[in-house]
This record gives sequence, structure tokens and C-alpha cells, in this order.
Amino acid sequence: MEIKNRVRWTLSTFIFAGIMGLVGVLLRGPVPLPSVDVDAWASAVTNNQYFVAQVLILFAYVLPFMGFWGLYASLSDQENVERIAFWGFMASIIGTSLAIATLGVFSYISPVLAENYLMGDHQSPEIITQVATGKPAAINLLGGFLYLLGTLLLGIAVWRSNSQPKWIGLLLGLHGISLVFGFMYYPLLILSWLFFLAAGVWLFIIFRR
Repeated sequence: MEIKNRVRWTLSTFIFAGIMGLVGVLLRGPVPLPSVDVDAWASAVTNNQYFVAQVLILFAYVLPFMGFWGLYASLSDQENVERIAFWGFMASIIGTSLAIATLGVFSYISPVLAENYLMGDHQSPEIITQVATGKPAAINLLGGFLYLLGTLLLGIAVWRSNSQPKWIGLLLGLHGISLVFGFMYYPLLILSWLFFLAAGVWLFIIFRR
């Protein structure tokens, strides 16, 4: 019972992450790349709310590390899904970790570069464009692919399990898909955190029984 309670509290990180991610994305709003609209980018990242929003989003990415482990732990005693859940857990963590560096650049460096741009340095925005579309983009794409793979595998494991409602697995899969593609389409980014929040609440309720 004590272990079950610990697993339950690790799963609660999905709830906190869902709330933080949703609030952060709504507070920040859509942010175009400088190569698309440099003035809109500069206005967005120098907004007073941007830093707070990005901190919330960073927490939303890191907190689920414990939840992914907890979800694997809750499925590890079922032979038919244990392997899938394990690789889903691993891929989700590694995928997130690979994307954290770029997220940090966008969070902490973008405002400084935007201020330089507004002061007349028109070369500064190119740094963000290069991070997003240059050589670092390969790492970001790998991170996104692994995160998507991880959430899909965890979703499949939940769907096939005998202990959890199948629809939680669907929510996890939809979260991964909408989060990865949400960087190109803002409404999907909002949906991704709603899916994650719903999955977290449902899992928390189940483990309360």
C-alpha cells in the first residue's frame, strides 16, 4: 500500500505539469520564429509575461519525469505490457532531455536577443533562427521523435493493460502527437496539455481506490 501511494504521487506530477503547461502556453501566446515575423517575435518574447510563462513550461516538461517512472512502475507487473511500458518510459525521458537545452535558449536568451534587435542589432534574431532550423534542429527533431514514440508506447501499454482504462492510453498518445506538432500550430499545443491534464487526473483517481 505504501508503494502504491508513492506511485500515485508520482503520477500526480502529470496533473501539475498539465496545469503549468496549459497556463504557460496561454499566458505566453503564440510565438513565431524571427525568420517568419521578426517584429512579432521580438514583441512576444519581450512581453513581461513571457519569462513567467516559459518557467511554467519548463516545469511542465521536467515534472513528468517522475510520472513516467510511476506509470511504468504501475504496469511493470504485467508481462504483456511491461516491455512496451519500459521503452515508452525511457524514450519519453530521453526525448524531453534532448529538447530541454533548446527550450532553455528560447526561455532565457530570446528576450536578450530581442532587446538587442529593438536597439538596432538586426543580427541577433538570426541566432534563434539557427537554433530552431540549423544544426541544433537535428537534436530537437530526435528529441521530438523520441518523446512522441515514448508517449505512444506508454499509451499502447495502458490500452493493453488489465488495470487501467484504455482511454487513458489514448489521451497519452494524443498528448504526444499534439505536443510535437503543436510547435507548428498553436491550438494543438493547448490541446496537448489538456490531454495530459485529463490523463493525470484520471490516473490519480484510479490509484486512490
